[in-house]
Amino acid sequence: MSVPAAEFLLLSYRADLQVLVGRWMRVVTLAEMQQGYELLLQAAVEHRCRQWLLDTRRRNNTDEEGAHWMTQEFLPRLQGQLGGTTALAYLLPPVHLRNAAADAAFPPASYFKDKPFISDRFIDERLAIEWLQLQQSLAPAS
Repeated sequence: MSVPAAEFLLLSYRADLQVLVGRWMRVVTLAEMQQGYELLLQAAVEHRCRQWLLDTRRRNNTDEEGAHWMTQEFLPRLQGQLGGTTALAYLLPPVHLRNAAADAAFPPASYFKDKPFISDRFIDERLAIEWLQLQQSLAPAS
């Protein structure tokens, strides 16, 4: 069941998949993005869930300032609160995958090496969930 965490974000936990789903409902400010991710983290702690599906199709791509906050402040905190590696699958509209500025804000795969979090981008929700399940199967039990 989806629950409005804020008027701009719906949260649900899929117990059958062990996936936390966050659906952004509109374009958000940096402060709202930060608030939304804090709400996601609270739900993840509650459900002990390290697989997140983040539907950002209604939200603008994260800009450089938002990406900096994510990679330098937010993501490094996940392991301390969730243990293990957290996998974040971003569901994007196809146009965002062709946007050079958006690509520049999203870290390359090499960035995630030896980090307690991993992320990838998708345009197909089924493929995103399959990727999350693969990450879960590869993760050591915590």
